[in-house]
Amino acid sequence: MSHPETNTPFLDGLLHQQVVLVTGAGQPIANAIARRHGKAGARLALVFLPEHEAEATALAKNLGAELALACESSDAQAVGTVVRRVATDLGRIDLLINASLSRAAGRLSDLSAEQWKAVLDRQLSGTAWFCKEVIRPMMRKRSGRIINLLDAASGGASRVAAEGITAMTRALANEVARQGISVNTLAVQLLKEETAHLTPAQRERLDGELGPLGRLGSAEEVAEAVLFLGSSAANLTTGQRLSATGGLW
Repeated sequence: MSHPETNTPFLDGLLHQQVVLVTGAGQPIANAIARRHGKAGARLALVFLPEHEAEATALAKNLGAELALACESSDAQAVGTVVRRVATDLGRIDLLINASLSRAAGRLSDLSAEQWKAVLDRQLSGTAWFCKEVIRPMMRKRSGRIINLLDAASGGASRVAAEGITAMTRALANEVARQGISVNTLAVQLLKEETAHLTPAQRERLDGELGPLGRLGSAEEVAEAVLFLGSSAANLTTGQRLSATGGLW
């Protein structure tokens, strides 16, 4: 099934000169978000996990990103160092997009302690550390936006992390709303860019789980939803969990 047109030229320039920090660079969703926000006029700072260095640095060069920094998101000290570098070098941070999604399959009953810790450290704690650090420069200028993407496709520890991110987002939104900072989450289902490794038989089985739209979404479509949340069109939206899931819950 063909995908609808996602080209929205009327939004180009929407974020002119705004400093946007995108985590998860080198992964399909974060890459699409970085491209869309660059097209909207943002000054980009891309943060990537060490294992995605090659893809992320190539993306940064292609987009003319002002910074591209490696960071292990589970390391709170490393996150603090990276955020301070961005705020110092670029002067401020207007928008944080936590887009580092690691799809982690597996039932809770089958997970080892190490697997459980790895998922929660990167997905839940990593998101929390970036939020905590960007709040400081945002509060100084009394404005800012934070968008936390979460995995709505996986179960097990990823589902636990997603619910934790939702709860944290709501709590943080209440804390910082009067400082002019909004915090929201965007739930993301499995996307077409993430299925290239599947066999034809696996793709056929997946067809029965596509939900009301009858197709997988694309990273570009998710990027448009993120662009909305980071724009002035979402001025009254904070503490919310929005979905880019094609109608799947």
